[in-house]
Amino acid sequence: MHGKGIVWQVPAIILAAMLLLLGVHISPAHAKFNDTASGAMAVSAATIPAPAANTVTVTKSCDSFLWFGQAKISVSSFTVVAHANYHELKVIDPDGVVRFTGDLSKASGKSYGSGVQSTSNLSGTWTYQIRGYYKVPNSTNAWAGAPLTGTLNCP
Repeated sequence: MHGKGIVWQVPAIILAAMLLLLGVHISPAHAKFNDTASGAMAVSAATIPAPAANTVTVTKSCDSFLWFGQAKISVSSFTVVAHANYHELKVIDPDGVVRFTGDLSKASGKSYGSGVQSTSNLSGTWTYQIRGYYKVPNSTNAWAGAPLTGTLNCP
């Protein structure tokens, strides 16, 4: 009779262990955190304005002699615009082709002369733009400002 007691005790122990385990909920841990804070960094975008017309001195002419002539546009002075670290002169011919792009910090970038041409090639409205840029250091990226635009009419 001693052996029969063990036979029924083993299934009873397994059944008790299973019921105990079923009663215990095993679930993943959950945590909830609540906090609020505001950042101290203010962010804004700068705009690069066009140079004021009264701060720029431009001379322009259409010189002609008989059937030949030359268009000339020169910037003798300008005021640096806010947020710009580079300033440029761009000259566009009557056909809309950019004929010159100059760095206004250099003497060679302040003047454009078309060279002597047939007056028929010079005829029309030439456009010049003076603009500030912010060139990002150690990069090819640049932000362009609004241009100050003027014209030269050649007969």
